Amino acid sequence: MNILKPAKLKCIVFYQLRHTWTFLLFVSDLLVKFYERALLSERQEQLAHHNNNNNDLIMEQDMPEEEAQPQPQPQPQAQPDQADIVARFQAIQGAGEPMDAASDLDEEEEEDDDDVDVDVDYGDTDSESDFEEMFSDETVSSSDELDDGMELSKSVLNVFLSPEQQQQQQSQLASQRPAYAFQPLRLVKCQYREKHVSGGFPLARSGHRIIASNSHLYSLGGYNPRSALNASRNGRCLLFQELWSYNFATRTWKLELNADNASNMPVELASNALTIHNNVLISHGGTGYPFGESCSNDCYVYRTASAGATPGVERLKVKGDLPTAQYGPGIVIHKHFLYTIGGTTGFDYTCDVYRLDFRTGIWENVYISRPEMRDDPEGRYRHEVVYDGKHIFVLGGGTSHSVYDLQRIPAYNLEANCWDYFDTYPDRRTADMEDGNRGYPKPRKCFSCVQHQSSNGDIEAFITGGLQGDFSTYFSDIWKLNLRTKKWFRIETATLPRPLYFHSAAHSDNGCMYVFGGIEYNVKEMRRRNDLYKMWMTVPKLSEMCWDAITYYNDNLDLYDRKTLLEAGIPKRFAERLPPQRRRRLDINQPDPSMMISLYSNPKRARSTTQ
Repeated sequence: MNILKPAKLKCIVFYQLRHTWTFLLFVSDLLVKFYERALLSERQEQLAHHNNNNNDLIMEQDMPEEEAQPQPQPQPQAQPDQADIVARFQAIQGAGEPMDAASDLDEEEEEDDDDVDVDVDYGDTDSESDFEEMFSDETVSSSDELDDGMELSKSVLNVFLSPEQQQQQQSQLASQRPAYAFQPLRLVKCQYREKHVSGGFPLARSGHRIIASNSHLYSLGGYNPRSALNASRNGRCLLFQELWSYNFATRTWKLELNADNASNMPVELASNALTIHNNVLISHGGTGYPFGESCSNDCYVYRTASAGATPGVERLKVKGDLPTAQYGPGIVIHKHFLYTIGGTTGFDYTCDVYRLDFRTGIWENVYISRPEMRDDPEGRYRHEVVYDGKHIFVLGGGTSHSVYDLQRIPAYNLEANCWDYFDTYPDRRTADMEDGNRGYPKPRKCFSCVQHQSSNGDIEAFITGGLQGDFSTYFSDIWKLNLRTKKWFRIETATLPRPLYFHSAAHSDNGCMYVFGGIEYNVKEMRRRNDLYKMWMTVPKLSEMCWDAITYYNDNLDLYDRKTLLEAGIPKRFAERLPPQRRRRLDINQPDPSMMISLYSNPKRARSTTQ
């Protein structure tokens, strides 16, 4: 029946041709490698024969002075304690297991499937059209195909190696890795896919929220039309009813909670608000699908095994003057209160302020914004909030067809219970009057924002990406706002690879920002992603830099018990950031049976892991 649907037929033909081309690239690359290996062996034999015949003719004094190499000096033997520590670190560094060829091939196929979005009518409300129609991801660059063929050939060559040879090859690859270099204000992509089986990491999504502790990143909810189509066929929620955790040290994802092991998992999991308090996650608001038809004003508490708690979800029992059920708000925890500002029902937009007293479970309406009567900020959603202890600053945001600027920022005064306004100062370096750029970030919504306290005590807000209200201008820039000086600063050393919106960002306590997911825009297509990026917002303590370097070279520290790590010299506070010790599996061709798999994935078959 696909003949009757030219669009689907084209997609199928492109898909088959792509994998045929990838296979041909692999075969040709494999033949080239065997030829180069034979040629190299022949040259080495000729060179050895030539050196044997002419060894007596080569004298050190015949060489230029600058080319004469000093004779290697014998190295002193390491002390027993030092030798033991060195051996232990070498053992830690070389503990990875290679992935087999079938696993690599399936991973490539699964990534292709995850990136393909089908054309879907999202059923938006009359006043809400922010979740635009997606285009099919049918094209791929030839360079990507060549890289895929190279990776495939490397995995197939591993099949012919013994386990000892594979281990030696892994050590050689680790030694060839570029030397660690700490680079603040540089955006780096986190590589994690090769460490997981299918369904072992979050699929591409937008409208989700992430938050971070000092050891883990957490991702809650989100939406993808392709996964929603599969979910509807199986009678599941069309949004991702999932809470994932990502360990910074091991670069591994773990599915903490879903509808199977948490019966109270909410269904309004798009454009909600998420925060963390005492290692407990708290979400508020959100919308289900279709967007705007079902909204929430509930607060949920999530406890995870990664934080050392019994996993579970609990809806807080509250009373009082509850806020309107809506999505896209901003929340802040101040003292023992949770404040929520703004949001939309899909039709109406507000900038009202409510707060929940955690001690009593009572909601209170503390301010109703009336922009038509007084100087109050206009209603908005998908804005971001920043908190300095005295004010809650509201950055950007907008309605279905408009956005608010970032030059004059409204801020809710927590003590006086009123709105104040602060004029910000531009970054003169980026000003271009002829181009209409005055040195401020463009007005936007659906962007991400995190705040960080610098070493001198200043609060700094970092914003990333977003879009304007006309759905024709998308952003990939990164800006910093100092809340004390009120001055903007564009980060010129870091930018997103492509414009991104409906993504989310979070920061760990050590000053590192993470950006995950969202809708990626380019001229030809728009598609949801599950890429994870990190950027150091500041120069942290030296111990944090050392820990970052250790995990750069050793991403399998969870294979060792705490005692071994402590004896190797790793401080206790860093060892506690690792997940519980993982057992070594003898059969690397089967996934870990204890691993939870996403219900929204559609794996072709189980694949091995690199660990």
